[in-house]
Amino acid sequence: MAGLKKWFPPAILTQSGGMAERKEVIVGRFGFGRIPRRAAVLCGAVSGMVALVCIGYLRCCPGDYIEPATMWKLTASAILYAAALSAALLLKRRWARLVYFAFPAVLAWEEALNFAPVDRYYAAYQLAFAMLAAAWCWCADAVAGELIAKRCRWLAGLPTLLLGGTLFLLPVTILAHRLTSGRKFTYDSIQAVYQTEPAEAFYYCFTHFIGIFLLLLGAAVCCGVFWLNRLGKKEPAPRGVLIATAAVTLALSPWILQEFTGREALNRTKVLFTDSLGYFDVIESYAAGDAARLAEVEKSVEKSGDDGIYVLIIGESHSRRHSSAYGYETDTTPFLRRAAAAPDCVLMKEVYSCHVQTMQVLTMLLTARNQYEKRSEGMYPSIFDVANYCSYETVFLSNQYPHGRFDSPVAALASGARQGIWLNTMEDFILWRARPDGALLERLPELLQGKRKLVVVHLMGSHGPYFRRYPEKFRPELEWYPYDKSILYTDTLLEKMIGMFRENPRVKAAVYVSDHSEVPGVGHAADLFEPEMTEIPMFLYLSETLRKQRSALEWTLRKNAGRVFTNDLVFELMLDLMGIRHRFCTPALRIASPEYALKPEEARTLWGALPLERAGAE
Repeated sequence: MAGLKKWFPPAILTQSGGMAERKEVIVGRFGFGRIPRRAAVLCGAVSGMVALVCIGYLRCCPGDYIEPATMWKLTASAILYAAALSAALLLKRRWARLVYFAFPAVLAWEEALNFAPVDRYYAAYQLAFAMLAAAWCWCADAVAGELIAKRCRWLAGLPTLLLGGTLFLLPVTILAHRLTSGRKFTYDSIQAVYQTEPAEAFYYCFTHFIGIFLLLLGAAVCCGVFWLNRLGKKEPAPRGVLIATAAVTLALSPWILQEFTGREALNRTKVLFTDSLGYFDVIESYAAGDAARLAEVEKSVEKSGDDGIYVLIIGESHSRRHSSAYGYETDTTPFLRRAAAAPDCVLMKEVYSCHVQTMQVLTMLLTARNQYEKRSEGMYPSIFDVANYCSYETVFLSNQYPHGRFDSPVAALASGARQGIWLNTMEDFILWRARPDGALLERLPELLQGKRKLVVVHLMGSHGPYFRRYPEKFRPELEWYPYDKSILYTDTLLEKMIGMFRENPRVKAAVYVSDHSEVPGVGHAADLFEPEMTEIPMFLYLSETLRKQRSALEWTLRKNAGRVFTNDLVFELMLDLMGIRHRFCTPALRIASPEYALKPEEARTLWGALPLERAGAE
């Protein structure tokens, strides 16, 4: 009994001996001894309300698809949210903490106004993210606040201000901007904020309505938190509750960290800010190296090159294993299959990606960097740097978007082109407004003009979600898996592009290569690596004019078509096709050279970290 008195007040130690005493102690300690039925009813009512609101919200959203992996997250988050809300109501103390449970509603309202429409596919993720964040913040606040209250009750609201302020800062800022100005908060808004000097920001806060509104709102919230925390029960929370809450907080911390920072952390509000700011940093860093890259070009390149238009088409998540040109049973690539026998096309048989994520691939594919040779200077010019130096017009045409965790470095490389055309913004993808790759065909003809030009076309290809990568009415008679259907759509576009090139005598050569492959349903990521993620298709278009002028080049490419090749060496291939004399790579690594000698046991992936043979690539 003496030991129990340390943990439990004497008032509840009313029985002695055996299980009866322990049951009375535990039940009394958690405060449910007198109202077990009322507590059960409250928990049931809260759980039912949460379930009904979630189902109702999802049913009100357009669309009929929810990612299966999101369902378990949504269910678990709803249970945690209901449990935390029930605990908050049963404890009856520090009512300011209830503000966390408004977060899902505030986030949904803000995103409906700023990013509308929200479809069911995203809404399921949005709810799971918001309820998890609310539950974790309440748990963390309950632990920290009660510990602080033991020292100074007036400061018990400090965790609520810090955690709540952090959680609500972005959605409330966007809501305030939307409601006061009537305009959406977009990338351009963030750019304006990013370029604002501190003095300008200070002046704005005290002279504009939205600035004054946010300041007054912040002051009101601070006062409200401290006032609300004085209501309710005065005694400290039961120690058992604090221990349980602390355990839940620690257990949920890895999950909440993953949701905020991980690869799948796709909350629209957060992504709008973090990806935009990351883009500014990358662009500024890349621009700072312009002079050094130019010096490297002058040292390694002769001002040379053949007239004509050269096109590099970069696919996305295109798997060789799902291409009928490489033996897949479903005829997903009828054009590539026929092109293998065409006199003006060369189908490369054994091509692999240098990584399994777009950013890492393109920082090699579009530059002099590769997995096999290291430059002591560490400076790698891009294909645009070299083409500009040799007096080519340079164009980057993309159906992706420039501002993002995975796109900003690509946008930095693309900024080296004289003309950059992005058909989509980050908001387009967030709102599912992005058009399929067929939109590229509307812009491509006007770009296939000129005497000396390099055009790089970046597809959205077969990046998930697959059903978004082709028009809704594309081949409705085919009841294929959406990934295979996206491959067929890309093949259809490639056929139309090659048709344009064949009709345009200015186009000398074109290369199609995917950035990396995909395991349908799994995706592509280094931490989920599978050999299939590296196995990609590649083919070349060589015009009749080029084949007549450089027959030895055609012979060499056909001879090497069956040899192992990794797409970090596409940079040198493009320069060789263009006739630019350079010293970026040894002939043994240039597939357009008769001396090409990359052996299967020497080929690598994951930026050189993994031999392809060990990876198990076919």
